[in-house]
Amino acid sequence: MRRTRNSLAILLGSTLILIIGVCTTASAEVKKIPQRSEIGEKYKWELDDIYPDTIAWTAEYERLKAGMGGLDAFKGKLGESAETLYYCLKMQDSLNIILGKLYVYAFMKQDEDTRLSEYQELGGKISSLNAQFASIESYINPEILEIPDAKLLDFLKTFSGLREYEFFLENLIRSKKHVLSPAEENILALAGNATDGTEDIFSMMYYADIKFPTITDENGDQIELTRERYYEILKSPDREVRKNASQAFNGAYQKYFNTFGATLSTKVKDDWFYAQARKYSSSLEHSLDDDNIPESVVTGLIDAVNANLAPLHKWVALRKKAMGLDELHTYDTNVPLVPEAEEKIPFDDARNIVAKSLKPLGDTYIADLNMGFKSGWVDVYETEGKRTGGYNWGSYATHPYILMNYNDKMEGLFTLAHEMGHALHSYYSRKNQPYRNSGYATFVAEVASTTNESILIKYLLKNTKDKKKKMFLLNHYIEEFVGSFYFQTMLTEFELAIHKTVESGEALSAKGMERLYRDIYQKYWGPELVIDDWADWGGLRVPHFIDHRPYYVFQYATSAAAALAISNKILDGDKKARDQYLKFLTWGGSNYPVDELKRIGVDMTTPGPISDAIASLSQLVDEMEKLLNEK
Repeated sequence: MRRTRNSLAILLGSTLILIIGVCTTASAEVKKIPQRSEIGEKYKWELDDIYPDTIAWTAEYERLKAGMGGLDAFKGKLGESAETLYYCLKMQDSLNIILGKLYVYAFMKQDEDTRLSEYQELGGKISSLNAQFASIESYINPEILEIPDAKLLDFLKTFSGLREYEFFLENLIRSKKHVLSPAEENILALAGNATDGTEDIFSMMYYADIKFPTITDENGDQIELTRERYYEILKSPDREVRKNASQAFNGAYQKYFNTFGATLSTKVKDDWFYAQARKYSSSLEHSLDDDNIPESVVTGLIDAVNANLAPLHKWVALRKKAMGLDELHTYDTNVPLVPEAEEKIPFDDARNIVAKSLKPLGDTYIADLNMGFKSGWVDVYETEGKRTGGYNWGSYATHPYILMNYNDKMEGLFTLAHEMGHALHSYYSRKNQPYRNSGYATFVAEVASTTNESILIKYLLKNTKDKKKKMFLLNHYIEEFVGSFYFQTMLTEFELAIHKTVESGEALSAKGMERLYRDIYQKYWGPELVIDDWADWGGLRVPHFIDHRPYYVFQYATSAAAALAISNKILDGDKKARDQYLKFLTWGGSNYPVDELKRIGVDMTTPGPISDAIASLSQLVDEMEKLLNEK
């Protein structure tokens, strides 16, 4: 159950999330957000494919609730025979499949309109049941680990049914020292219902409670701010409008400054609690161990980027010069350098562009891509109360689903390519792997999405002869790369620092985190960027810090580097590399993610991919500088 690409870009104005266009209405009228009923059915996802209504959802919920106790029949017996262990794991999987189906339906319905209490209640019910199920199944892993390793390996050899659990069981043995006794595991499972409250509080505050003001645009029109519309306004040629929008937008959050600080501080403490409970030396080690990722991948990324900030500093200085500004502020960083070259891209055109650009991935990939477009996978447009940003989700028992807030702009085009990369990765993994191996790690998830984006931008640049359009695309490409690579590394450095603060026994405060974030922010973007006092605490309100496990965002940066390496090989006509990549999309979680990438020729434990990515950005900045200097 993976949701991706939440609203990280609100902190800097990077292009990680789509930007909604401002509707045209009569002068001085408030530009209202459309209601869901006003959107055509072909632009909505088909959640009826999961359940036709809440009555059907409730019936399956009750069946699951009544059937979960069946797992108790295996308690104390898992070491008796390979067959007993197999049937326990199969029952656990079948119950989890139903649970996942119920879970995604409840929360995707809630995301259609976060104001509706009916779906908030469904979400609350399934979250509570999820915690109950975690408690019921909590004995399984500890009991498996009580089986002597030799006996467990013999089970695998002598009973073919267990082969689908081979990687799971071998990985469980690897993590043996971090699995607790059944009683302790039950306590941790019960604690989940309480510690998950941090996410619930943040979500309600962030998505439902914060109200943005209305501002006046350069035409004298009153604009009702939303997160998506805010980014469109940040592209306005009127600097005063951008400044006013930035103050108003950030001011809406500022009212909750201490609450955001307390929420993040509590989440960091939660992370450290679970790390200590499972006998890890840090939250970083705990977070990475599930996927067997070396800590050096994260620390090496931060070190390499800190040693190579020059291309980013050069880009900031180039933007300042191109815009003719004495000072470059954060609200200036989204303005297109050649806005006249931007073209409107209706959603139906975007679908066709994405399909054409991804042809190097082969006929089967394109056929499946188009099938997804036609089969109710995508919820397209912004409506009142809808969750912001974009994500891919779904469960083993459903087809993939994509939430968007499409805006007829370049950002929306790239978000579509990105999320379809996730969706097809999910589709192929679920189609080719048993449930236990179908859930690929985030470390490779963002590779699939970012490879699509990398192929798309290169297709657009290749098919563009007009100088201004090429500059517009280069501008977009650079900002995308800065957002996914440098920005995410910056957030990771901040995240590492606040976790180390708690782990060393020191306290976190909203003011202290604000100062820390400002210092790191200024270091990355360099002396040419002026960070206003209303824009220096964005690190306190990063959704991924709260509603994902810790150390999630670094994977955007490593994925950007890996995707660049993969896309370059594919576009160079390396058929073997393409075929290896398509196989990679079918592997799901059947191996460790670092090893999966090694199998297709990308070794993220070495500095090579990171160094190559930084060199590519430097080349792009140099190319843009050359075009800007041409007369």
